[in-house]
Amino acid sequence: MIDAEKRNPPRRALENLLARSRTQNGMYLATSLIARVLNAAGMFIALQRFAPSTFGEMSYLMATAVSTVAFCSLGIELSVNARLTRKLKDGEALTPTILAACILAAVGIALACIAIGVAFAPQLTVTGSVRLAVAVLCIYSSFMILTSLLTAMSFALSRSLNVGISYIITSGLFAAFAIFADSRTSGIGLMFLSVVTQIISVPYMAIALGRLAKSWQLRSAYTLIQSSLQATGAEVKTLFLYGAKQILVVSSVTFSQWLIQRKIVYGDGGASENAIYSIGNQIFNMMTFIPLILTPIIITRLAAAGDDIALRRRISLSSLKLFAAIAAAACVAVFIGLRVGIPFLPPRYAAAEITGLIASFAAAFQILKSPFSLFFLAELKASREIASATAGSLFMIAATAWYAQLSPNQGTTIRLLGCALQGLLLAGMFLFETRRRSDQNAL
Repeated sequence: MIDAEKRNPPRRALENLLARSRTQNGMYLATSLIARVLNAAGMFIALQRFAPSTFGEMSYLMATAVSTVAFCSLGIELSVNARLTRKLKDGEALTPTILAACILAAVGIALACIAIGVAFAPQLTVTGSVRLAVAVLCIYSSFMILTSLLTAMSFALSRSLNVGISYIITSGLFAAFAIFADSRTSGIGLMFLSVVTQIISVPYMAIALGRLAKSWQLRSAYTLIQSSLQATGAEVKTLFLYGAKQILVVSSVTFSQWLIQRKIVYGDGGASENAIYSIGNQIFNMMTFIPLILTPIIITRLAAAGDDIALRRRISLSSLKLFAAIAAAACVAVFIGLRVGIPFLPPRYAAAEITGLIASFAAAFQILKSPFSLFFLAELKASREIASATAGSLFMIAATAWYAQLSPNQGTTIRLLGCALQGLLLAGMFLFETRRRSDQNAL
């Protein structure tokens, strides 16, 4: 664990930490983009080599894991990042926050295993082996929660490059598995291969952070933990209360996506039909990956701005220009990529061209809302994000429930409308909030 001999970290160590941040973030962006290219290549190869039902089954299992983690991770990635960033800025002790984050991660892992074994198990009959599906999802979800914890700590402590390298490890290994694995591998088998990538990348991130601790003047672990127990209890409460809000935001959205896939998987087309929807889902994920890369960087800047509302507004609006350019360029790239790539896939995927285009428009709205979302999240006040995300996800859940089963295009259109509603609501609240508070400060 990282903490100083005294209450404040050594000044020179803190200055060095901040000085490395910009370089680390630049290298992180480069490695993350490489990782995304590897991931896209791996998915394309998997679509070519494995049966549509295999890919559709894996996508459904992945959606189940993501939905579980969104609820059970207790929102630690954003809350820990923001909390550690502010503590570094104010020169406060870091150990209580890190200990509290580890406690919440352990609780989240236990909750994830219970949720998968009890709530999701009856929804996994499509795999043909519910026990194996539960096992792989429990392991995968546990490592996803650990990844969230280590990612938050890495960004706050200016070690974002470690996260980028971790992405390369997972994406590169998955691409290798897609090339060399038996083409008869089931969807559960592909998930087990994904677990292997997590088993390798998570210890790498943990070891990299452990090496950072050597550069700080530390007391013995026993003394350090003993002196931090009382403060840790308070930190658990702080992180949990903020994380509980994130649960409402993230889990409602991911649950709506899982529900769409469930309606497709258990429809007439089965897992093969879900493979077509999954192409659109992969496009959505690829387009929104760059904002996810930028999220920890921007939220760190917003947290460092403190209570300066004018500066925070400028950071958000300047970020909006960048995100708008990303959204436009990504939509054009998707259109070209679909026209070029679809002919190389099995004929079954010809219908995925329209699905992919609809998904790109949905992702564009998701990208454009990012600056407004981060503005509110950096304040550790997520009520606006909760309101907009809840409205969008409730619309998607209600629209999905209206149908007995869904086609890929219907499911993707529901997602598009939900993302548009969420983005418009959040942008409106951002403009109202910042103007109101600026007027109050001027008085």
